[in-house]
Amino acid sequence: MDNVRRLLINGGKVLLAGCVFRTFQNHVCDFWIIAGNSMEPTVYDGQIVVGWSSGWINLNNLKRGDVIVARSPTQPKETICKRIVGLQGDRVPANYKGPELFVPAGQVWLEGDHKAVSRDSNTFGAVPLNLVQGKLICRVWPFDLSQEKINKII
Repeated sequence: MDNVRRLLINGGKVLLAGCVFRTFQNHVCDFWIIAGNSMEPTVYDGQIVVGWSSGWINLNNLKRGDVIVARSPTQPKETICKRIVGLQGDRVPANYKGPELFVPAGQVWLEGDHKAVSRDSNTFGAVPLNLVQGKLICRVWPFDLSQEKINKII
């Protein structure tokens, strides 16, 4: 009987810890592992980054130059990491599609820093704000005290 009681108490603690972690992850900050090289030299494939979760930040306060993590608009199970180069109402150069495009309300224009390999808004168009999962703060691994800032003013 003691073993069952101890199992229930410890199981409850693990469940509570999991709920606290998931709430923190969804509403305060989260960690992501970068996959791909479209954001080089800012972040590299395999680096671990931390960012404010979309539940913590006001998505209407995002700025040009912010690096964000979002759901891919073309492959919803995948996550993309890109830099914001256009906000709603901005005119952005339309590579291969004419002189320029307007970013619609409630959307952002995203581009990778490594333009030659990046699949970004030049491929799939503006991205709705509700696909944004977070705004990057810094690189966590590999650790480097001399690292540049991730978010740049554009």
